[in-house]
Amino acid sequence: MRKKLLLLALISSSFSYAEEFSGGPLSDYAKEVGATGCYSEIFAIDKFLNEKAGANGAWTSAAKDNGSGRIYTGLNIKKYNDGTWGYATVNVAPGANNSCDGTLMQLVTFPNKSCNAVRETTYKDYKYAGELAGKVIYESGSTKAVLEELTGSCIAIRYEAMYPVPK
Repeated sequence: MRKKLLLLALISSSFSYAEEFSGGPLSDYAKEVGATGCYSEIFAIDKFLNEKAGANGAWTSAAKDNGSGRIYTGLNIKKYNDGTWGYATVNVAPGANNSCDGTLMQLVTFPNKSCNAVRETTYKDYKYAGELAGKVIYESGSTKAVLEELTGSCIAIRYEAMYPVPK
C-alpha cells in the first residue's frame, strides 16, 4: 500500500511540475534577442497573460544591439476558454534604481455579453474613478479600465503603468 501511495505521489508531482509555466511567446523572444536586463519582469507579464490554457502568440520587438539595456515591446494575442479574446500591448524598459518599468494595455472582447454583466463579474472589484471624454473610468489599484458597449457585446480596455514591474 505504501509503495502505491509513493508511486501516486511521484506521478502527481511530476504532472504538477510538467504543468508549471515555463515561458510563452513574450519571454521566448526576449531570450532570443538578449533582452535579459528585464527578463524576469517580461516573464512575469508573460505568465500573467499566457499561463492559463488557450491559443496565444505575440509580435515582439527589441533592439538587437544592447537588447538588455533598451525597451522591449510586444503585442500579445490570446484566446480564453470562454470565447473572449485578449489583445495586450506590453512595454518594458530599464528604469530607475536598477529596476524595470513597464506598461500593459489590454483590450478584451466579450462577445454577446453586456458591459453591465462584465462590470458585475470580471470587473466587480473596480471602483468608479471618474470620466474621460464622456467615458466612465473604473480603477483598481494602479489599473484603470473603460468598458465600451458594442451592439450586445462589450470591449474592456485596461491600462496599467508599473514602476517597477512586479517580478
